[in-house]
Amino acid sequence: MAPLKQKIMQVVRAKWLIGFFVISGALCAGLLMLEFTNRYNGGIWLRDFQVFYRAGSRALTGDELFRPVRDGYYSYKYSPTASLIFIPFSLIPFAASEVIYWLFISALVLAGFYLSLEIIFPDFRNADPRELGLLLVLAAVILGVHIWSELTLGQVNHLLLVMYVAIAYLFTRHRPVLLAFIWALSIFIKPFGLILLPYFAIKKKFREIAWFSGFSAFLFFLPALSFRGNFLNEQRYWFEEMALELRMKADVFQPGNKTLVSVIAQFSPVKIIEPGSSYLILYKIVVLTMVTLLAVVLIRRGSGLQRPEVLDFAFILALTPLISYTSNNLFGMVELAVFLLLFNFGKLKTWEKITAGVGFLLIGGNFYNQLPFEWGVRFYEYYDQISLLSIGTILLLATIFMVRWRETL
Repeated sequence: MAPLKQKIMQVVRAKWLIGFFVISGALCAGLLMLEFTNRYNGGIWLRDFQVFYRAGSRALTGDELFRPVRDGYYSYKYSPTASLIFIPFSLIPFAASEVIYWLFISALVLAGFYLSLEIIFPDFRNADPRELGLLLVLAAVILGVHIWSELTLGQVNHLLLVMYVAIAYLFTRHRPVLLAFIWALSIFIKPFGLILLPYFAIKKKFREIAWFSGFSAFLFFLPALSFRGNFLNEQRYWFEEMALELRMKADVFQPGNKTLVSVIAQFSPVKIIEPGSSYLILYKIVVLTMVTLLAVVLIRRGSGLQRPEVLDFAFILALTPLISYTSNNLFGMVELAVFLLLFNFGKLKTWEKITAGVGFLLIGGNFYNQLPFEWGVRFYEYYDQISLLSIGTILLLATIFMVRWRETL
């Protein structure tokens, strides 16, 4: 009777889990209805999505993508390949497409949570439903501000996050071809995925790298079918946009720069160094070298563990916004790290629990920016000014590193 009872309990718990995701999906749909009544926007308005919608329309007809003078602030800054992804959205009226994109991002949120569970806690179907539900709710609260921003702005950061989490999942399942295709496609949305290349090389995953290279070449030339004679110019404009973005990140003291080198400089004597000084260049090299060495030590330290890639990917993805900051929404990349620490909280030492807990608070602490109150705006301005979001991410990374140093995970 014991095996039968176990199977019955698995079905009950699986139904409970399905119910959780159904309720979560209904909540996302309810938030969509709430956004329609938003008196500040005059209804739903995915400001950044209009860039992708317009790009999909232009890709469909082969028109010029990059028009910074005409498009102004909402000009296209991504690859010609990425514009092809949004062609289906451009086939319907913009108002309807906004709703569909909101539902699309909502589905991605649920997919990201499910894949994170599969990676961090493969046996979650047999877990206590109450404990599992509590941990999922905590994860949603910690990551909620980033999810809400993605929904209300219509950006692509969460799409990238789920692609990276899918790569981690496929890595654990030894699926090199699909992994490489998703990896290559992500590069043409934003090139953050290149941070995974050294990891695959260290792990000697040369088959995955070979497939990635092949898919990247294919996806690079694919827009030639749409843009034809203008193909090379479109690619050149894309490279120019990336070069401009890199030059902006090079300014350590630029307001709003939340990269690791900028945050350390903000709270150290480095801030007295003159911009453009050779000492500043040396400082950047030292910081990036130290980060690289710490990442290599972390990866090597886990070589004898059963599933080291779980923590490896959580660390690398959480590190991404500190290396290639674009906006606060990119800090949603900590999702896998949040799941890792929440679902292994009992394995942490007391000081590690405190460090992780403070990190969780700082990651989700800029929620006040979403409230239409003056005090909320002022709180967020101070929060952003002293880079608490970056500091929270650093605390999570430090916790993960010490857990790996003890070879716990």
